Amino acid sequence: MSGFLNPLWLWALPAAALPLILHLVARRQPPTVAFPAVRYLQQVTRDHQRRLKLQHWLLLLVRTLLVLALILAAAGPTVARDGLASHAPAALVLILDNSPSSGAVSGGTPVLDRLRSATRTVLDKATPEDAVWLITSDGLARRAPVERLRAAIDSLHPSEIRLDLGVALAQAGDLLTNADRPGEIVLLSDLQRSALSAVRLTVPVLVGMPDLIPPPNLGVATLEPGPQPWSPGENRVRVRLAGDSGRTSPLSVQLGDRTGRPQLAGVGTTVEVLLPAVASGWWSLTADLDPDEFRADDRRRTLFRVLPVARAQWDPADLYLSAAAMTLLEGGRLQQGSQVTLGWLGPAASVVAPPQDLASLGSLNRALERRGIPWRFAGPVVQPQASDSGPLGPPARVSRRLRLTYVGGAPRGIAATVGGEPWIVHAGDVVLLGSRLDPAWTDLPTSAGFVPLVDALANRLVRGEQALLSGFPGTPVRLPDDVEQVTDSVRAWRVEGGASWRPPATGIYLLRSGADTLGAVAVNLDPRESELSAANRTDLEALWPGVRAVPLARVGEAAFASGAQGHLRGPLLWLALLLGLVEVALASARRRAA
Repeated sequence: MSGFLNPLWLWALPAAALPLILHLVARRQPPTVAFPAVRYLQQVTRDHQRRLKLQHWLLLLVRTLLVLALILAAAGPTVARDGLASHAPAALVLILDNSPSSGAVSGGTPVLDRLRSATRTVLDKATPEDAVWLITSDGLARRAPVERLRAAIDSLHPSEIRLDLGVALAQAGDLLTNADRPGEIVLLSDLQRSALSAVRLTVPVLVGMPDLIPPPNLGVATLEPGPQPWSPGENRVRVRLAGDSGRTSPLSVQLGDRTGRPQLAGVGTTVEVLLPAVASGWWSLTADLDPDEFRADDRRRTLFRVLPVARAQWDPADLYLSAAAMTLLEGGRLQQGSQVTLGWLGPAASVVAPPQDLASLGSLNRALERRGIPWRFAGPVVQPQASDSGPLGPPARVSRRLRLTYVGGAPRGIAATVGGEPWIVHAGDVVLLGSRLDPAWTDLPTSAGFVPLVDALANRLVRGEQALLSGFPGTPVRLPDDVEQVTDSVRAWRVEGGASWRPPATGIYLLRSGADTLGAVAVNLDPRESELSAANRTDLEALWPGVRAVPLARVGEAAFASGAQGHLRGPLLWLALLLGLVEVALASARRRAA
């Protein structure tokens, strides 16, 4: 697409007819005089006149072109073309993918080094009149002078935050929507296939295709310590590897500072590791692989709690709850005793379901008040709805429930909701369930998640420990609403309970309420980063119709040609100078001939 920087100058185009008008006015028809003595010169004269006429028309053409070139240069024409040294003022969003996979080494060079070099070639072409933004894996759009952006790129390192390329392109498109000049997006990435997502492009997009072969990779995808808390006896953990390498690697699992015995593992296999008994308390757990060309995913960490299993009592007449408790008893996840009461409000820690006879709700609520519990059972809701999914398990269908109301201030202690209303809540050592654990109320008792839910209620929630969560850097994690602070070994963040919190980096973060530790968040790399295979041109065109892909080495040459237009004022001025010299030569030759 072509255009003009100063289109008002196009009104001067009729001036190109001036040379023609002047030539027509200047034409004179000489008189004819019969002179016999010179008749023999007629043939020579005819030939001479033909040469003069040719010079006349050439001079007319050159002068007309000279005027046209000067007028067009003043109008500032632009044209979409690669490789032009200058361009019209433009808006450009530069997406530089420094996600974890950019730290992989290919051919002895980190991928990010190649992307940085290509980025510099784009910025070298930018002018002070251009509006340039930089987006990296943290998702922040930075607009700054070119020199500051160049310094930011030089100091950039591989991030632990995954970058979704489709989301980044959509964000860049929004930035250019309100731009007051032509714009385009330049994407520089290793084009990791797992990072691509579909997006509808509304502005030109230029993608630099890297000429590298991703190295074979093996990484730790998951580290599962199993049901929490652990009992003081032996326990098993499960480790799964991810990547695109067919090789195996020694895998070691470290409990605290105790290094385990390495064993071979490969992609697609799940390794079970038996760990020795440890004392009660919080323990760290680390899975390590031998280093390879992509080291960021060779380690994964989590945290777990060791406590004696709960000593619980339950009503054998409550068929479904009793069946779940007996399963946990046989599996060593419960013991019989009076430490925890399952099903009704007991003298100690209790998991309380609505009574069979709803007429006794009043006495139950008065007992909760005497215990200092701010939650109360209220009126029934008979409406099929789904619970939310959360730390206690996947969503469940709820057909009948009692509303749970909070007395005094903003509600706290909500562990699960249905239709946006509290369904499982806790306060102190009491947990209230909005539904009876019966298929007439909810399908939980017939689901695979029922026994793990009873385990979590009896061994964790009723003890005041809400969640052992997992997350990825930069991805929001929903916190329990009792949490007031998140801490690691050196920092602390004040948070609002029930809100989302974005972990800044990998690591173990404790969830605190005052002096109490309510749980932890284990933050590790997104396992999709372990898949280093790159997308090809066909993949890009399928997900991003209209995208323009060039080799990474040519991205600087191709930039500022799709959204912004190549500047033709310089070439037109050089053409005018050349035409001026030709005009002088032709005019001199014509005068000599005349």
